[in-house]
Amino acid sequence: MNESKITVRYSKALFLSALEKEQVREVKEDMLFLLRLSDLDDFRSVIDSPIINNQKKREIMTAIVKDNVNNTSFSLILLAIKNNREAYLPVIARSYIERADRHEGITRVMLKTAVPVDSKNKEMLTGIIEDDLDTKVDMEELVDSNIAGGYILKIEDIYIDASLRTQLRKIKDELIKG
Repeated sequence: MNESKITVRYSKALFLSALEKEQVREVKEDMLFLLRLSDLDDFRSVIDSPIINNQKKREIMTAIVKDNVNNTSFSLILLAIKNNREAYLPVIARSYIERADRHEGITRVMLKTAVPVDSKNKEMLTGIIEDDLDTKVDMEELVDSNIAGGYILKIEDIYIDASLRTQLRKIKDELIKG
């Protein structure tokens, strides 16, 4: 079975269970916690290890996450380990978060700028996007001095690159061609 089918099945089952128990937001927080854990090398070593058996992985996961997540989330983690799908947990978590955001009417937006954006401009941009797309916005702001100026805005599958670096590259390409 390919990764996307596994991810969809597990995240959908988790979502439906959370929805039935009215725990969508709580489970989303658990999945965010799981994603933060998966950024740790030691955690990834455990879930990716073919040497550590399932019983030991269950014991380790119980010690790490049992007291930090609700029973619905913990049951999914144990099920994934039982079925040898624990390496997919970070992808399942991301898929669940996307599903929960859609359910709550939230659109994730990424804004990349060369310098931090002040709160007034960020609020204005958030307001414009919320009004135009009739959605709630969860904006992630990244600062990347390599873009030199301007911004890169990603809204779901919409990608707007108005960075100075890209504009200069386009001018250079035109000069080389012409």
